[in-house]
Order: sequence, then C-alpha cells, then structure tokens
Amino acid sequence: MRSVEGASLSLGIVGAGCIGRRVAQAVAEGALPYRLAAVHDVDAGAAQRLIRDYAPDAVASDLAAVLSSSDVVLESAAGSAVPGLVSASRSSYAGCGRPAHVLVMSVGGLLDVDLTAGDGPVIHVPSGALGGLDAVQALAVAGLDEVVLTTRKPPAGLGEAVGEATVLFEGPAREVIAKYPRNVNVAMALSLAGLGPDDTRVRLIADPAVDRNTHHVYARGPAGEVEFESRNVPFPENPRTSYLAALSAIALLKRLASSLQVG
Repeated sequence: MRSVEGASLSLGIVGAGCIGRRVAQAVAEGALPYRLAAVHDVDAGAAQRLIRDYAPDAVASDLAAVLSSSDVVLESAAGSAVPGLVSASRSSYAGCGRPAHVLVMSVGGLLDVDLTAGDGPVIHVPSGALGGLDAVQALAVAGLDEVVLTTRKPPAGLGEAVGEATVLFEGPAREVIAKYPRNVNVAMALSLAGLGPDDTRVRLIADPAVDRNTHHVYARGPAGEVEFESRNVPFPENPRTSYLAALSAIALLKRLASSLQVG
C-alpha cells in the first residue's frame, strides 16, 4: 500500500451529506491528522454549508479540482457517481500523482468498475456497516464454499410500509445491489471480500419489529466458518445510512495516516 503517513495530508470530500459532514467534523476536532482541502457536491449549497461549519479554509470545487488537490479523497455521494469518480481519479493520478487513495462509501457503484485497470490511486472499501470482512478475506485465501448475508431493516429505511417481517429479496448480491443501491452497499463490500457478486447470497428483510439495521454474515470454507452480526444505529438525519458506516470511514482514514496497521 502506498504510504501517506504524516500530519499534513490533504483530504477531499465528494458528497457533503451525513457521512461527509461527520468526517469533516472529525477533521475539525483534531481526531484525524488531515487538512480538509476541498469539497464537491452536486448541491453546491451543501458543499458550502459543510465548509462553513467545519473547514472555513477549504474550497468548494468541481470534481477535477478536488482530485488534483487531495492526497486522499472520500466518496460519500451516491453509487451513480462512483464509476465517473474512479475514472477521473485515475486520470488525475496520471497527471499529478493525486489522489493516492480513494475511499468509496457507495460501494454498490463499484459493481461495473474495472478494479484491476492500470496504475492509479488505491481504491479502498471501508467496512461500512458490516463486521467480519477481514475474517472472510482470510478464509478466502483457502477458498470459500458459501457466503450469505441476511440484512434486516426497519421498513421506513427501505421505503416500505409492511405490518410484519417481509422478505423483499433473496438471491445473488449483484441483483440486490441493482434493486436497492442505497441500502445494501454491505452486499458489495462482502462480495469483494469473498466470492464476488454472483455467488454471494443475500436476503433482505423489512421488519417493523426492529429499530436498528441488522447484518448477519455467514461464511464457510475449508479453513473453517465464521459468523458475525452487527446491529447498527441509523443516522437520525438519514435512516437509510448507518452511523457505523461513517465511523468506519474515519477509522480507515486513521489507518492510512498511521504506521501501525491492524487487520
């Protein structure tokens, strides 16, 4: 991994919603050793508000300017923005060596991106709302026979109105990502860690009996089996987004700036 250790790293944020704002807050409070250099959002007002609240020395810029001025870029916009962002980041890297790292939160947007293409920034997938990705990756070294994700969410977070637990989808991760792109980025993250989007199985359940987003992972292979469950508090401002997802981005940014790597 390309090292970016140091306290003067410049950070760019693409997407000024709840995750982007929480990361900017962490920078402003000194919890991350970065300087917030630039922010881009299709809603220029949202970018300006983030800068006003957390980084008055940053600038609201177009995408190209954010990429060329940042050592590390955090994407927290939408899956539809990811292919263009990855392509633009590779062009920017070829021209000026920046950004060195791109963190993608809208992981479903990577579904049709060639992740093996040429030289360019390192593309990082934070663990997001999911636990156990490191263990799944370790099992995958010896091979995987089965990976299953069961996601259970309050109906409101899925835009549904049901009176009892209802299975909305059961099948391969590739299909659920296409149908529910704003809700199951965890499915793509798990796919990348293990068997890929065609062989990772997903069950998506709307359940009025739960008040938290719950993700249960089961993986099995010759080296053993693992099972994890996370029950995540949603952002009050946006019930479709897990608070843990923002914290996972902050944790990964800390690791990128540290000489100690765990997991």
